[in-house]
Amino acid sequence: MNHLNPDPSRPPLELTESSVVRRFVEHWGGMSRLWGINATMGELFALLYLTGEDWSADDLREQLRISRGNVSMNLRELMAWGIVHKNHRQGERREYYRAETNVWTLFRRIIVERKRRELNPTLELLTQTVGQIKHDPTLASFSPRATELHRFFCLIDLLADRLLDLEPEEIEDLLRLLGADVAPQDSST
Repeated sequence: MNHLNPDPSRPPLELTESSVVRRFVEHWGGMSRLWGINATMGELFALLYLTGEDWSADDLREQLRISRGNVSMNLRELMAWGIVHKNHRQGERREYYRAETNVWTLFRRIIVERKRRELNPTLELLTQTVGQIKHDPTLASFSPRATELHRFFCLIDLLADRLLDLEPEEIEDLLRLLGADVAPQDSST
């Protein structure tokens, strides 16, 4: 198997898709950094997701020009999030990796992880802060801002929980309710 072409029935990425794939992968790496996630983790996920194919760790390493350890560590993290799966092929020793392709499943797993790592600790801190402010008259001037921020984070938490409760078939209903037109725009015109 060519490391630049995990599916030999398709033309090599390097020759036909490199600019599109490279821009997508680099964008996800940059966006990941903004979210506080390792850029390599974002790039690995982007490459796996966009191609929709199985990749070995060596193929990913060569395509992204990163170390074997970096690939291994980030694949483990992506699998822990539940957005990349390990596949075994009959008769082969190498392990292959594939991204979850169901967008709703991806969204839910990412929201759960972001809530666990970011929203829940922040909400817990805000709850403690508001409680302490209420019991200490010297902190009364902080109350309106802390309370308003706490209410906002409670709303975000409630929205996240409600989104996580939605079934995939309910998404279209939500889009209609929001009046959202999310058809892809054709950038070639």
